[in-house]
Amino acid sequence: MSILLSEINEQPAALERALTGGKDAIAELVTQIKKRDVRYVILAARGTSDNAATYAKYLLQLTVGVPCGLAAPSVHTLYEADVNYKDALVIGVSQSGAGDDINEVMAQARKSGALTAALTNTADSKLAQVAEHVLLCNAGVEKAVAATKTYTTTLGLFAKLAARWSGDTALAEALWQVPEAMRTELVRLEGKAQSVANSLTHAERILTVARGLHLCTAIESALKIAETTYTTTQAFSSADLLHGPIASVPANTPCLLFLPDGKTKPMMTEVVGKLAARGARVLTLSTDPDAALPLINTGSELLSPLVDILPAQLLAYHLTLARGLNPDNPLGLSKVTVTR
Repeated sequence: MSILLSEINEQPAALERALTGGKDAIAELVTQIKKRDVRYVILAARGTSDNAATYAKYLLQLTVGVPCGLAAPSVHTLYEADVNYKDALVIGVSQSGAGDDINEVMAQARKSGALTAALTNTADSKLAQVAEHVLLCNAGVEKAVAATKTYTTTLGLFAKLAARWSGDTALAEALWQVPEAMRTELVRLEGKAQSVANSLTHAERILTVARGLHLCTAIESALKIAETTYTTTQAFSSADLLHGPIASVPANTPCLLFLPDGKTKPMMTEVVGKLAARGARVLTLSTDPDAALPLINTGSELLSPLVDILPAQLLAYHLTLARGLNPDNPLGLSKVTVTR
């Protein structure tokens, strides 16, 4: 079996480990958050970790009402600017914890008085050493170049942090049901992801579209498809797409639209109609029976991104095979990318 496919299927068990192992660390971090009266959150990350941080940006604002934003690491590493992070919680997100740019953000944040936390899969990484608190994914060694289980475990830890910080016991309880929902979804997707992938073998461009809390899924889906299949992909917030770029979508362009149950579904349904009217090939991912790829209702819209990424991961894997490529060894990529 491919390493990538094996790790896609390992995600339910990996998430269970992440949730079990992160209990005390998250409790200690939340204690300090409240003690130090954190006023805002800054998230520093790159690549897949940055997509996970996008989830946290929405999730923490929705659950604890604290402003959240994404750091611009080059402000420190290239422009050598000093930034005052006082009263902030700064979270560095990196599966390897090796990136100089993320570590520089963390070092400067701590120096200026911020509360700092690392979310990583590597306990002895430089990132873990720089931060005051460490939240471990406990995903096990991830061998495939395309990250899967470190992405979903990162989302799981952010959800656990949000539940603990907000005191939302219902969210905390629902989170423990997600691994089983993931197992159910993986079974439901058998054959369906491969069928859709085979129909996209000759696609030169693919769009992924979502809105709000689910934007992270569109962005991460585009990344997985691009890095494994070498297809030109673009991720859009549906709101941004309608502000102009929809004019650049020619007929027959495959468009993956995420319509999970919840607040964003009505608007996304309108976007389905607008793209279809342009002749685009609309492929919906939803709980509706006519969806191109099925989604499962997790019981909480806040948690659906943990499960909704699975169809896209499998689609990327099967499209890679359909094009005669190696899903475990994408050309020009390495498992750990160190940037400054």
